[in-house]
Amino acid sequence: MRKIKPVLLIAAACLLLAVAVICYVMYKPHRDINRETPVIITAVDLVEAYRKDEADANRRFLDKVLQVAGTVDGTETDNDGRTVVILSGTTPMSDVRCTLQKNITAESGTEMTLKGRCTGYLSDVILVDCLSIE
Repeated sequence: MRKIKPVLLIAAACLLLAVAVICYVMYKPHRDINRETPVIITAVDLVEAYRKDEADANRRFLDKVLQVAGTVDGTETDNDGRTVVILSGTTPMSDVRCTLQKNITAESGTEMTLKGRCTGYLSDVILVDCLSIE
C-alpha cells in the first residue's frame, strides 16, 4: 500500500478551504438596508464631517447604513439606468450622491430623506442601495 505524501494532503486541504471560502463569499445573503438601524444625519453635516476629517468620518460612516435628510439639488441616471439623487452639501463642489434601489422622481428644491449604505467620499459622499423614507 502506498503512503500519501504529507505535501499532497496539505495541498488538498488548502484547495478545499479555498473552495469553501469562495462559495461562502459568492452565496452570502445581500444586506437588507430596511432591517438595519441607521445613523441619522443631515446631508450638510455628513459632507462637513468628511471635509473636516475624512479618516474620522470613514471610521464613523463607511459601510454603515445612514439616514440622510437634505434638499434635492438634482437627479441623474447612472450607467445601469438607476436614479441618482443629489442632496445639497455645504458647497457646490460637495454633495451627497444617493443611488436608489428603485427609481423614483425627485424634484429639485424639495426636502427628502434617504436611507442607504455609505461607500466613501470622492469630493461627494456616496451612498448606494438607497431607499426613500416617507
